[in-house]
Amino acid sequence: MTKFRLMFDKDKETDWLNEMAANGYAMDSFFAGFYHFSPCEKGQWQYQIDIGRGASFREFMEEMGVEIVQHWGPWVIVRREASVADGEFVLYSDVDSWIARYKKILILFKIVTIIELLGLFYMIYAGMNGDTFGWAGACLIGAFVVVFINMILRTREKLDRLAEKKGEAPKRLGRRQLSLMFSAAMLINSFSFLAADHLSRPVRVALLVVALFLIILGTVKTVSGRKEI
Repeated sequence: MTKFRLMFDKDKETDWLNEMAANGYAMDSFFAGFYHFSPCEKGQWQYQIDIGRGASFREFMEEMGVEIVQHWGPWVIVRREASVADGEFVLYSDVDSWIARYKKILILFKIVTIIELLGLFYMIYAGMNGDTFGWAGACLIGAFVVVFINMILRTREKLDRLAEKKGEAPKRLGRRQLSLMFSAAMLINSFSFLAADHLSRPVRVALLVVALFLIILGTVKTVSGRKEI
């Protein structure tokens, strides 16, 4: 069985993989958002996801009876049979280790966001010089910029929660995030630019109206709401 999902929050992805395993489906490969599952005994496997490690990490996992299922970019997906697990399968057992992990993840998200912003500025430049694909690309990249900005805010929120557990004063709890309706609006605009030659004028106008509505609604939700992690 194959499922497609774009999941940037690795904690939620871990929960989902463990939920699938609890229902009798073990993830055994991943590629570009496509997860392949094989039937297994319900609850046979427990999964965890960590940021990339070196050869020492692989050796340590093997010693612990942990299987490395998939490397993907900086991420590594591992699993262990529940029958040999001593309670819940976790990679980190103390607050300081979790803080170190999330700081690495935060740096990664910041680097990706900077690269995306550079690509966004380039596409805008191309669009201003008459390249229709430039505007389409700018909208597409802009949709992902919103997602990664939110992931930066979520990761900072998690770090604040961990600091609170240590008895330290968190920087700010309940960080406001950008509504994903902005991303939806940008994706619609990207499609509209790419398919401009194949869409009638009424259809293009309708898509523009929908995109504007999503932007307005997204602005209202962003200004009025606070995201609790």
